[in-house]
Amino acid sequence: MIKQLKIVGNIAALVLLFVTANAAAEDDNHDLHAGDIRPWRAGAEIFVNSTLFEADFGDLSGGPFVTDDPGIDVNIQEGAFTPGNWLRFQPVSQLLYWDGTQWSEAVPNGERIEITDALSNAISFSANSVSESAGVIGEIDSSGGLHTHLSFKIFDASNTPNGSAGAYRIQFKLFESSPQSDTSVSITASPIAIVLNRGLETENFELAVSAADYLDENTVFVAETGALTIKRVKVSGTAYTVKMQYIGNNQFQLVEADEVIDEH
Repeated sequence: MIKQLKIVGNIAALVLLFVTANAAAEDDNHDLHAGDIRPWRAGAEIFVNSTLFEADFGDLSGGPFVTDDPGIDVNIQEGAFTPGNWLRFQPVSQLLYWDGTQWSEAVPNGERIEITDALSNAISFSANSVSESAGVIGEIDSSGGLHTHLSFKIFDASNTPNGSAGAYRIQFKLFESSPQSDTSVSITASPIAIVLNRGLETENFELAVSAADYLDENTVFVAETGALTIKRVKVSGTAYTVKMQYIGNNQFQLVEADEVIDEH
């Protein structure tokens, strides 16, 4: 019994550190979420200042259904790209919708988001599919940099600029290619996610952004119930699936820890 209590205590301590670190990271990265995507290149890999960004269809420049944020601003001090090459983006997953409590693959009124690229092509994200073709962000300048803003627009089922209130998430990978080529010479290891606000109050939108941090990780967070599941965490060489409950003030309480039995 003492050993079991010690193991559970260790899990609780480890998970508490995990959750606290993630909460702190979200606070530290809030400005990054709201700023430009700042990629740089090292060898054949593209790195970015964050993998999650936010934008608002209701911003002053775009109006209720269009925005040109986030922009893309190459960080040439960290690593320039090859002058004359193209910086591009490839959609990697369908459109997701935040209904106020959770992220879902179902949208209320057939919404889709289109990005108009540098060649005036419309790259589309819907709940059922995404464009197979990659979009062009722009041409790398003589210093190895690029700073530009593309247009993001939301449409409803009637093909009219419109959208139900909520948050919408899209994902794509950045890559660099020679002009007119689809073959990458450098690429991001992980997708970049953009969460776009359509008519939510700031507090509700930030909850959607925070929940989006958990979507593709080893964790599942349900905002409606405050339940956090970590699919796999190791303690003293043993893997566990851990369930936590949010109890307020950025604190979680350990509910359950089940040992994961790997099948070989």
